[in-house]
This record gives sequence, structure tokens and C-alpha cells, in this order.
Amino acid sequence: MPSYDHSCTKCKKDFVVEMKISEVGVKKIKCPKCNSTKNVERNVTNTSYKAESVDRYNYSKNSGD
Repeated sequence: MPSYDHSCTKCKKDFVVEMKISEVGVKKIKCPKCNSTKNVERNVTNTSYKAESVDRYNYSKNSGD
């Protein structure tokens, strides 16, 4: 299940919520510190990266050619 980063603008708490893609924008998220639901914002995160282990695997697999 995907994880989504959130921040509470009231108490400045950063936290992660796991939810289905279909729940994004629909499910009410509550801050675990102050229990606010009105001050919670979803953060934009960058997922366009390559894992070093994947790159290492591809390199070693192709290096024998």
C-alpha cells in the first residue's frame, strides 16, 4: 500500500499515512499529535529516483557483454 507524507500546519508535525490510491483526496486524515483534521496537508514527494541496488544489478548483468 502506498505511503503519503503529510504535515500539520497547526502543530508542525510531519507524519506518514498508508492508504489506497482510491482513498487519496477522499479519506480524512487526522494529525497523530494534535488530532486536527482541518490543518493537515499532503506533501509532494519525489519518487523519480533509481535505487542503487537496481543500478548495480543492471550494471553487473550488462558488464559481461
